[in-house]
Amino acid sequence: MRKNTTKQPMSLDWFIERILSVMSIVGLACLGIGLSLFLAGRTSNDTIMSRVGAYILLIGIALAGVRIFYWIVEEMVGRGLETMAKQDAII
Repeated sequence: MRKNTTKQPMSLDWFIERILSVMSIVGLACLGIGLSLFLAGRTSNDTIMSRVGAYILLIGIALAGVRIFYWIVEEMVGRGLETMAKQDAII
């Protein structure tokens, strides 16, 4: 017997966290692949391979940077909300 249940919509916070998690994984993979390609291209004196590796490495740094930036902003907003709650409690 099949239950008639409706799917609950995905909350925006959970969706953003999931997107950022995927960005982190892709960023770390790009860092690893890009660094290895860049080093292999440099050691074998292959400019195309080292250039492709450098571009992939830059993409990985950018994706990891976005994740770190979001984490810093999230911490700042959380502390600001805590401070506002403390000030409201004092008044």
